[in-house]
Amino acid sequence: MEFIVCQEPKRHLDLLLLADPYEPMIDRYLSKSIVLTAEEKGKTVGLVAYCPVENGAWEIKNLAVDEAWQGKGVGRALVQQVKDRLPEGAELLVGTAQTSSGNLIFYEKCGFVYDHTIPGFFTDYYPEPIWEGEEQCVDMVVLRQTIVR
Repeated sequence: MEFIVCQEPKRHLDLLLLADPYEPMIDRYLSKSIVLTAEEKGKTVGLVAYCPVENGAWEIKNLAVDEAWQGKGVGRALVQQVKDRLPEGAELLVGTAQTSSGNLIFYEKCGFVYDHTIPGFFTDYYPEPIWEGEEQCVDMVVLRQTIVR
């Protein structure tokens, strides 16, 4: 698998929308983000967008893997690529919905730990309800890790 810094991330809007279903929200962070794509035999199978945030920390804003490639290590490899590009001691954050138990388990396996919750994030910043199964996404759970080598 090859990882490439993407110069035109909007051409992968279909992938971006898998992780964040509201294009205006994507537009808010995409221009400030570094976007890496995971390429397999010339096909983009996943991507990660991350950017600097307050106090010198970095945040993964979008991590998406083509549905046919999910469960094959692409997401974990993309997270590792971000970690490898950050300096030792940097703080890396990621947020996901409180209903996303699969995402929470995935990020914990990648070394993230619970940091805080942002109540009402998905109801305050998204015009339409977001559902995962039968549960509405309401709060954002933020996880953190310190980069160590």
